[in-house]
Amino acid sequence: MAGEQHNKTVAKPFVKWAGGKGSLISQLIENLPQDFAEQPNVTYIEPFVGGGAMLFYMLTHYPNIKRAVINDVNEDLINCYLLIKNDPEKLIASLREIKEEYYRLATIETKSHYYSQMREKYNNEEL
Repeated sequence: MAGEQHNKTVAKPFVKWAGGKGSLISQLIENLPQDFAEQPNVTYIEPFVGGGAMLFYMLTHYPNIKRAVINDVNEDLINCYLLIKNDPEKLIASLREIKEEYYRLATIETKSHYYSQMREKYNNEEL
């Protein structure tokens, strides 16, 4: 039934996204068919996934969704979703390494510089 959590972790967007649908979820849910929660084997399609607020809400609240198809015009974002899906261990190891490097830095100035370097690297390289 919709709204039940089934003792599982509630997934939330892992990135803030301009134009996110998080604040619109209650309005969007009102437009679902009355019997949506009872429909078997639903495929959920999200053509503009962005940060995924609507996707994660739907997957958390509707266990009848058995398959999700997502898309977005931002190729880097879709590559990130694919990395999470296909090789989460690689992502976790990479993020852990960044975190450890950051926490080894002694001052706020060096941490700020490190952050700027990482942002520049991300924004200017094919990852």
